[in-house]
Amino acid sequence: MNMKLLLHCCCAPCSISCIDVLRRENIEPELFWYNPNIHPVSEYELRRDCLKSLTEKEKLELISAKEEYNIDNFLAAVCNKTENRCESCYKLRLEKTAAFAAQEGFQAFTTTLLISPYQDHDLIKRIGEECAAKYGVEFLYRDFRPFFRDGQNAARTAGMYMQKYCGCIFSEEERFKKNFTQRRSGAEDAGKILKDKPKQISASLHSKGMLHLRENYSFDRSIILIGEDNFKKLQNTSVLVFGAGGVGSWAAETLVRSGIGKIGIIDNDTVCISNINRQIEATTLTIGKPKASTLKERLLEINPNCNITAWDELFCKESAGKFKIEEADYVIDAIDSLNHKLDLIEITCNTGIKLFSSMGMAFKLDPSLIKSGSIWKTEVCPLARHVRQGLRKRNFNKDFTVVYSGEKPYRTQAQFDNPEQRPVNGSIVTVTASAGLLLTSLIIRDILSID
Repeated sequence: MNMKLLLHCCCAPCSISCIDVLRRENIEPELFWYNPNIHPVSEYELRRDCLKSLTEKEKLELISAKEEYNIDNFLAAVCNKTENRCESCYKLRLEKTAAFAAQEGFQAFTTTLLISPYQDHDLIKRIGEECAAKYGVEFLYRDFRPFFRDGQNAARTAGMYMQKYCGCIFSEEERFKKNFTQRRSGAEDAGKILKDKPKQISASLHSKGMLHLRENYSFDRSIILIGEDNFKKLQNTSVLVFGAGGVGSWAAETLVRSGIGKIGIIDNDTVCISNINRQIEATTLTIGKPKASTLKERLLEINPNCNITAWDELFCKESAGKFKIEEADYVIDAIDSLNHKLDLIEITCNTGIKLFSSMGMAFKLDPSLIKSGSIWKTEVCPLARHVRQGLRKRNFNKDFTVVYSGEKPYRTQAQFDNPEQRPVNGSIVTVTASAGLLLTSLIIRDILSID
């Protein structure tokens, strides 16, 4: 069958088998990308770019609608019809496809939505036929569902990005709530299991000269090291972590694993794919999610009894009051923005709360050269120099401890030759994580009065 066909594609994994089935019918489709429902933009770009790679490999034409990413169109279509939002979403995308097909002289159109066992197949078919009648172009109906698993397996084998939700903000919210409920429930069940361990285990350990099981026996190794009284000091300590990036996320993780009882996490950013190399909350499953809330979810899996507050908000001088810095025992500054960093330093020190601040960890490779000391006595670190200059301009002369690297910046020759082509700073987890661990260590040693 020779036919000029426009294939609406929602993603690459769903497109693989659809293309294969059509080619068996001697139909070489042209692919059409119009999915304003996909959110956030990082998810949108991942799916679009993956589809571009597939079309290049298969030597197919990929056409993108002029209004390529427009969340307003999607929201306008579904905002007052949230209970039937899928119907509105199908109609939005298929009507755009039908209109384009008619305008550009295609004989017919179809969609990869017909391959998904999770979509309303009959509804998609009905809407497709209605759009076809409206624009005078044929809707090629095919039940691609029997080939769904083949396409998914082929996509995994090819290393394609595999999305975990349909794409819209509503489905992402449902997935987040479901996962959070399941994980929190699992964490609570784990906590109950730990507390309800049979008494004979405790008796057995005691008979062997070992410590009896405690309510917090997840922290027994820590208690063996520092003693019950010191561990209680950690449990009674409150720490605010500003910045959940390469340094701050590891600081928060180690605070929880050390037994700190109350933690606040402040970060207004969302996880993106470039965070995966160094930020503990960043995985392929958390891309697009808010960093602070995502990190909180992880930390509660470690210690469900920890009192954790996450603010998915920007810290600045105007918003400082909502974080109640004056009620914390310690503040960790892992902020990248210089002005906000200076604001946090000034506010925290003027409040009298002990501050530990991270300086620059970009372009560093040797974690053994990370050290701590007075902000006024650091060496090599460019960020520390900028912080001092900024503080002097504010007539600020108080002292506080910073974590910094004494390593000279590491750059390749290409970076020296073309510095303007480097849009972001290079960094690696062995350094950023080490800085985060040192920040936590400074707090623990201060609580325990250990030099």
